[in-house]
Amino acid sequence: MRRRGSDMIAIALVGLALLAGLGSRPAGAQDRISFALDWIAYGKHAMFYVPVERGLYSEQGLQVTVLRGYGSGDTVKRVAAGTELFGFADTGALVVARSRGVKVKTLAMIHDKGMHSLITLKGSGITKPKDLEGRALGGSVGGAIETIFPAFAALNGVDASKVKWIWMDAAAIIPSLMAGRIDAGVGFATEHPTARAAAAKAGKEISAVFYGDWGLDIYSNGIVAQDRTVQERPDLVRRFVQATMRGVAWTVEHPDEATDIFVKHHPAVSRDLARAHLGIAIDHLLTPVALSQGIGFMTREKMDKTVEIIARYMKLPSRPPTEELYSNEFLPKLFPKRR
Repeated sequence: MRRRGSDMIAIALVGLALLAGLGSRPAGAQDRISFALDWIAYGKHAMFYVPVERGLYSEQGLQVTVLRGYGSGDTVKRVAAGTELFGFADTGALVVARSRGVKVKTLAMIHDKGMHSLITLKGSGITKPKDLEGRALGGSVGGAIETIFPAFAALNGVDASKVKWIWMDAAAIIPSLMAGRIDAGVGFATEHPTARAAAAKAGKEISAVFYGDWGLDIYSNGIVAQDRTVQERPDLVRRFVQATMRGVAWTVEHPDEATDIFVKHHPAVSRDLARAHLGIAIDHLLTPVALSQGIGFMTREKMDKTVEIIARYMKLPSRPPTEELYSNEFLPKLFPKRR
């Protein structure tokens, strides 16, 4: 009987060891993850290079590669297809995709205050949405601002059929505006410093029409993931989101150092412009909600408004349920103090 009891204990111990092994990674092993941006990397993205450089991902057992994007619509498609596990994409583009059966959701809001705008030149005669009729706009296929333009137009009584879109690479939009080939071009608020510098060289000044000033005050860019990833790999999602948001918080408190990190990864960029881009991104992160609930937090009320406006004015085939579009579950409670 003693022998049998000892055998049973040994078997139980082996079983426990096997179970423990199933839930752990080999020592030193890291989960490899690709993270797609919304566009080509520029200063506003500095916060995503911080956790790479400062080892915040490594601490969570992650090896993360940050990749450029080709518009929020494309980023959402890549995440939905599993090509990339995580992405940085516009909520409006996500609502459109979700209405068409794409199972991707937002896990942290970075551009809490919307950044969508149309950049033009002072003296162009474009000061309000209705002024866009009969004008040529420069944009890129799949871009967030372009994707939700029909909602912006409908909300403000603009006949979208009277607006001529000229499609081009994003890098060509500002030069085309300066050369007079277009009357206005799409641009996030973070892109205004670049446009302003280009205009100054040409002896001109820019102005802008912000979507948010004309009724389209909705969520903009956040960190997104496929529903399946969230459901089947919650531990990995939590590690990624928490490390990323710790990097974002550090960036808020150390913007100059974060800019240096970004320039290290992208030495061809202007440091001054990158710093200006980042400052605007921080402005759009630190809203009253972020300051009271923690950065990245999303409210049901604003997400409802975002979904309702996009679904109604873009005449989507279906209105995706608000609760399926976002989750605050994986967010750490972080309240960075801006310098």
